[in-house]
Amino acid sequence: MSAPQITEVDIPEAGDTSGVGQALRDYFARVRGGDVGSLPAVLGLIVLVALFSILQSSTFFTALNFANLLNQGTAIIVLAMGLVFVLLLGEIDLSAGFAAGTSAAVLAVTLTKMGLIWPVALGAGLLTGTVIGLLIGLLVARLGIPSFVVTLAAFLGLQGVMLLIIGEGGTIPIQNDFLLAIMNRNMPVWTGWLLWAVVVLGYGAVTFRAIRARRAAGLASSSTTVWATKLLALAAMLGVAVYLLNGERQIVRAGKQACVVMGPPNEPVGCIPIIQGVPWAVLVVLVLLVGLTFLLSRTS
Repeated sequence: MSAPQITEVDIPEAGDTSGVGQALRDYFARVRGGDVGSLPAVLGLIVLVALFSILQSSTFFTALNFANLLNQGTAIIVLAMGLVFVLLLGEIDLSAGFAAGTSAAVLAVTLTKMGLIWPVALGAGLLTGTVIGLLIGLLVARLGIPSFVVTLAAFLGLQGVMLLIIGEGGTIPIQNDFLLAIMNRNMPVWTGWLLWAVVVLGYGAVTFRAIRARRAAGLASSSTTVWATKLLALAAMLGVAVYLLNGERQIVRAGKQACVVMGPPNEPVGCIPIIQGVPWAVLVVLVLLVGLTFLLSRTS
């Protein structure tokens, strides 16, 4: 019987593990090994952007459309952040959209038909969503009913609840300045740059603190070079976005007004006030992102 062979394996030491080049090689090695992470979603997004930029070259890849996508995508982003918790538990929620719609219907009715002030109306809408989520959670967690069955029933039932709340009109116009500003208005230019600085510095401080904590515990961590490279890349990407949003978005000056230019043949169509600045909806998403990330990673 031959003696067993001993194979030497390199074990990374604690502390600074690699530079940028080694970090990239490690990442590609993980991808080749099947750990693709969010890469398919990112590549899919790039393909969609490229496709629509070709099909609608005059309107899609513009700052005006970029800002519109941020405003219009806010509701979907907020719903997606909430569904992360459901998916991490291995469950499914088919009723999230109509739960949000029912909460919005309560907000609209209490604000317009009942004449309540917006903080009370907003609180009523949030309370409605909380009660719906609590009832669904109790049925799944306490009674053991599959989440697919419960949320499918809620998906169907909440449609009727929305019709009862809204009534025959189908739509309820909201004229409250504060609520309209969240979805339709923009920050002053200086506020956008202030938000950029807070996000970049905050991200840098949190990630650097995490690296120091791992080193203090004797664990492997990213090198300072990798940390600085990621921070600079984030600052550059967000800086370009803020710069584009702070510019006058696809308009020509006309005194105190500005006319939207709809591409070839570049004929002004209608006059509106000058549009510039980061949408307030971005701030709402960032606040929720920070709060939910803390809830997910720092609580038990």
